[in-house]
Amino acid sequence: MKLKILILCMLSISIAGCQKKNDKISLPSSWIGTIKMGDANPELVFYLYEDSLGQTAGHLGIPSKGIEKIPFDPPLIIEDSIKLNISAAQASYHGILNKSKKTITGTWKEGENTFSLVLSPLDQEIDYTTSKKASTTSLSLEFTSENFKYYSEKTKKEVLEELSNVLENNYARLTKKLSTRFDTEIDVLIYPDIKTFHKAINYPDAPDWVVGAASKNELKMVSPQNPGSVHTYESLIKAIVHELTHTIVLNFRDNGLVGLPNWLNEGYAYYEAGQLTQEEKKAVRAKALKKEIPSWQELSDANTSEFGNLGGYGISATIIDFLIKTYGIEKLKQYIINPETTEQIYNRTIKDLEQEWLDYIKNNNK
Repeated sequence: MKLKILILCMLSISIAGCQKKNDKISLPSSWIGTIKMGDANPELVFYLYEDSLGQTAGHLGIPSKGIEKIPFDPPLIIEDSIKLNISAAQASYHGILNKSKKTITGTWKEGENTFSLVLSPLDQEIDYTTSKKASTTSLSLEFTSENFKYYSEKTKKEVLEELSNVLENNYARLTKKLSTRFDTEIDVLIYPDIKTFHKAINYPDAPDWVVGAASKNELKMVSPQNPGSVHTYESLIKAIVHELTHTIVLNFRDNGLVGLPNWLNEGYAYYEAGQLTQEEKKAVRAKALKKEIPSWQELSDANTSEFGNLGGYGISATIIDFLIKTYGIEKLKQYIINPETTEQIYNRTIKDLEQEWLDYIKNNNK
């Protein structure tokens, strides 16, 4: 995420069509568009080019998040239709090129959510190391600490100060542990109630246990003053550390969440926030003994609601607990960066490692 990208300014590429042997379409190589996601409006930049083998390739950049070079699956362009997929991130774009070739109108799908997205040619270069997002929230800026900016509405000053103390203390600990740093302050957006928060993250039907969200330079959470029907003031103080961990992991990795298993991402955040209780450990052990525990793959494939219903947070945190206590934090850091290299890091297949974890929790009575 520290590399500077020089966009190929409006160069044309010819891409062979699939319907007719001689069909070709000439497109600008770089496109940009803005999507409305709750109270955020991120810009997405699409890069199309020919790889070293002469095949059509491409990647995605999100300048406001400092995220770049997220690879597409092989793009599919037929006549005026373009389809782009990012399998590892469960995201895709399907658009139609207008006759003047100056606009692509289409739909961006990310997980369970779908957004309209109109793309226009990009004719400037973007420096991902200095790109800064403009906050689009309607919340007011309340104050700034050393590493955070706090936006809120109807949240008492003493509550924000407690959140600030917790965040600053854990910021130092986690950035040191993951050997990473931020160039700008992280925005902390605290919403007055569950309904407002769910609307802000564009998930209006979310269950009440969904109280936080994170991106590379931003944390969003329900105010501890009004935690809803599932959480408490105290649990939300821990939840903000959970979201901070996500943000630090995003800063630590080069490709955002692409390729990062859900259980690894959520389990590590849950573990570092101190949310894993002894009662949860006992419950996970009981499921393992009854052979009722979901597999790592099932945890990774589950959407947000399914993951919660599976007890995915506690289960995933026991995996992290096992990996750290058995193999150490340095190997886990390598695993977070390159989870596809399990055998090289742990000298075991993913299946063997999963079985070792099952044996660990079955034999661990603490």
